[in-house]
Amino acid sequence: MSHFISFVRIPALAARQFVKPLPRLHVLAEDRMRLRVLPNDIDLNLHMNNARYLSVMDYARTHLLARTRLLEHMLRSRWQPLVGATWITYRRSLPLFSDFVLNSRLVCWDERWFYIEQTFNGNRGLAAVGWVKGMLRDGAGTVQPQTVIQRIEPGVTSPPMPEDMAAWNELTRNQLNGR
Repeated sequence: MSHFISFVRIPALAARQFVKPLPRLHVLAEDRMRLRVLPNDIDLNLHMNNARYLSVMDYARTHLLARTRLLEHMLRSRWQPLVGATWITYRRSLPLFSDFVLNSRLVCWDERWFYIEQTFNGNRGLAAVGWVKGMLRDGAGTVQPQTVIQRIEPGVTSPPMPEDMAAWNELTRNQLNGR
């Protein structure tokens, strides 16, 4: 059941976009999804399992891509999405059957990577914050993010990278270069 999102929900969402697309969202707007913690999401403490957050984040990013129309271009161009780094901080637990809102937004991009922030908000407030650094690849290599953005929102350029995200990004680069 743990791979239900990856093998059923994400492909179903992609297929849906060709039949009845989700309402369009500007590339820099925030996407909101209302979700619930189900029995297959929990650990022995009866709250959402830490690995499940990442799985739900995958689905929410695909939802964001669908709403911004980036998913459509990815599928047609046969671009492969890859995650380069993920960071998540847990603040409060999400108990079994609790409702939560997962907000996802594209924060910025550079010559290689897209940077996405995802926040989990439960009944008691902020539950977790995650950042994802991802790229698109084709047969020739990395697809430059600005090229991708030009296809869906011509003229839009990346906002400046927030200072704390830049520090995290530098840390991910140093870890890879140091080995």
